[in-house]
Order: sequence, then C-alpha cells, then structure tokens
Amino acid sequence: MPVYKLIFVTLFLLLTSVISRGQSFNDFDQSPHDYWTAAMKDPMTQLLARVERQEIVLDEKPGLALVRRLLRELDIPVESQVLVFSRTSLQRGSVSPANPRAIFFNEETYLGWMPGGRIEIASSDPERGAVFFFQRKLDDQRGQLFVRDRVCIQCHAGSATNFLPGLLAKSVYPDNRGRSLKSVDSFERVGHHVPISDRWGGWYVTGGHSQLEHMGNAIASRAKSGLKLAVDDPAIKDGFSNLLHGARYPATTSDVVALLVMDHQVSMHYHLMEASYLVRQALHDAARKGKKDTPNGKVSVLPDMVSKALDKATNQVVHHLLFADEAPIKAEIPVNGAFAESFLSRAVSDKGGRSLREFELKDRIFRYRCSYMIYSKVFRGLPEILRKAIYFRLNEVLTAKNPPEGYQYFIPGERSAILEILKETLSEFKAAI
Repeated sequence: MPVYKLIFVTLFLLLTSVISRGQSFNDFDQSPHDYWTAAMKDPMTQLLARVERQEIVLDEKPGLALVRRLLRELDIPVESQVLVFSRTSLQRGSVSPANPRAIFFNEETYLGWMPGGRIEIASSDPERGAVFFFQRKLDDQRGQLFVRDRVCIQCHAGSATNFLPGLLAKSVYPDNRGRSLKSVDSFERVGHHVPISDRWGGWYVTGGHSQLEHMGNAIASRAKSGLKLAVDDPAIKDGFSNLLHGARYPATTSDVVALLVMDHQVSMHYHLMEASYLVRQALHDAARKGKKDTPNGKVSVLPDMVSKALDKATNQVVHHLLFADEAPIKAEIPVNGAFAESFLSRAVSDKGGRSLREFELKDRIFRYRCSYMIYSKVFRGLPEILRKAIYFRLNEVLTAKNPPEGYQYFIPGERSAILEILKETLSEFKAAI
C-alpha cells in the first residue's frame, strides 16, 4: 500500500475512534452545556441585567462603598467575611498579611475584594456552575463596570474541579509577604473532608478555640527539617492589628465558623455541578442515540449510559450531602458570633424549630448531618431525573432499619430527625418518596 494511503487510513481510524468515544461530560463549552453561549441565570448576571435596564444604578465609588452596595444587592451577609493573605488570586500583587483579600458569600455568590484592588465575583448558575466577573480597572471611568471574565477559567476549570468551571480555595505555607512557599497538596480541593490541621494556611482565623489545630494565622519559614509555621510572626500581629482596629473592611472578623461553612459549601457546589454535567451529557447522548437507532427517536427503557451516570452522580451527591466523609473538628467552637447568628437567620425550620442549619461544632459542623444546600437554587437546577434519584436514595439511607454501609456514623435518632425535617420543609422531597 502506498505511504499516502497508509497515512490516510491511519488518520481515518484515529478519527473514527475519537468519534466513537463520544464527547466528554466536562467539555463544558460544547453542547449540551454551552457554558459560553447559554443564557445564564446566576445572581450577578441577573443584577447586571437590571443595571442595563436602568432599574438600578451602581454609581458608588470603587472601594468599600461599592463593596457594601453589591453585598446588599446580592443578599450576601457582611458577617460572612473571611480573609486570606496568601497571594493565590488573580490580583496576587495587591495581597499581603497587611492587606488581606476579603471574601463574602451566600449559597450562590462569592465576592472577593481587598483595599486598593478590584472586585471579583463568582456567581453560580443553577445548571452550569460558577460564572466569573471582574471589575473594570480602577482608573477606567467609561468601560463596563463588570465583565464576564475568561482568564479566571484558566485556574477555575483545572484538575481540582475536574476541568469544570468551579470554585477554589487553597491552603498554603505563606511567607511574611503572603507568597506561597508550598501548597498543601494532600487535598487538591477544599471541603469538609479535609482534616482541620491541613486547612487555612494563608488565612486569618478569628473566634476559634485554642485547642483547634489548623494552619491559619501563621507565617512559614524554611528550616533544615522543612517548612515551619510560626503564629507569633510580626507580619501576623501587624495584620491583625490593622484588621481589628481599622475601618478598611466591612467587618473585623474572619470567623472560624464562616470558614467551616464555606469549606463545606464550596465542595458541595462542586459535587452538584459535576453531577449535573454528568447526567445532562448522558441524557443528551442517549437522545442522539435514540434518534439514530429507533424510527420515532424514543426508547422504551432508560439507556445504560444514563443509568450508569445517574447511579454515579446520585451516590456522589448523597455521600456529600450527608457528610459521610466529614473530618472531625476535635474541639468545641463557640456558637455566639455574628456569622452564626446571620447564618441561622436564613434557616428553613420544621414545626419543632429544627433546621439543617443548626450548629453542633464539637465533633462535627452541624447537628443534623444533611446539607442545607439541598434547598439551594443550585440543587433545584439539577436535572429532574437526578433530583428524584437523590431523594429516593436519601430516603433509603434515612429509613433503613440499620444504617447502610458508609453511613454508620449517624447517632441514634439523627436519621429520623433529618427525614422529618426534609418531609416538612421540602415539598418536592416528600412528593418523590
């Protein structure tokens, strides 16, 4: 066979192989996901649409005034403020122990800012994950105030989020200027599964217990035995003084309870997003295959590819919703801060006053181990078939005579309490079981 024919045949076989494998579920820029072209329904997109329709005007000066206005418009509590002083963000040059980056959050939106810097926003679309926005340059008075940013995706759609557009939070060994000497790579993605001792390197932590072992409030230096963290470094003392006795930030805290909640929530966002992409892709592929293989484009049974994706996504979400992999806190944390009060004020409670937002903060974060994120718009944005599968699996775990394998950590009465709370406060759950 002539060489050119051999090359042609080889290329044809390679192309056929690629086509037969199909599209990967995390090809987020392609159909059916269409991350860059779909009409987004995240809070920041909706806010900017109101600005464009001239329903509101964001005319505050750049800085603290604009931050406060956006927090109000996006319904983000000021009390959620946490502070990171490691240079691990897009504006790393402006961050230091003396000028930490503040992050504020609710169930859908995260806002980041530091004095002298530009505002960054990650806003969650119910179906497609995090959408990123960046404030125009501070000396620009004519450009659009916020634009959807593509640069963020270079980091926020990497291996830590399985190459899907998601949220990130790092724990590092920071030097006295905030530069990262090393990341804590044992866990690529933050979450309630990460041991507390590996968390919050490069972050300020307030309101905690003296026996709570973590990496926050410390500066790293190199020693013969490796990197060493010191909590009495002058950079930390100066940073705390600047924070607690100044008026440069909306709040004077970087509350440990807010950090615990944010860790859980960031990871929960990831699991919900990945599950959504996985099942949506399988449904899309099954529909295309059905049109090809049947005259009317319909199939009588659930295709195997959908069943497998559904099982994987369901187990992954339920496992995380029920805190099956939660790392123990190993200390008792006071529940008397402004963040805890603000967080509890948003609770959906049953007739007995119980809610999934009640704190335990001794060996675990919450009293009833089922995530409050089950009420979120992100959860409601999951494909209906997936939501119903999650409800069915939750009911199985919560009603089994004995806790199923992997869920033996529940204390007596906890599963029945969670079931009762869900039945009273989530009508779709009650209808699905």
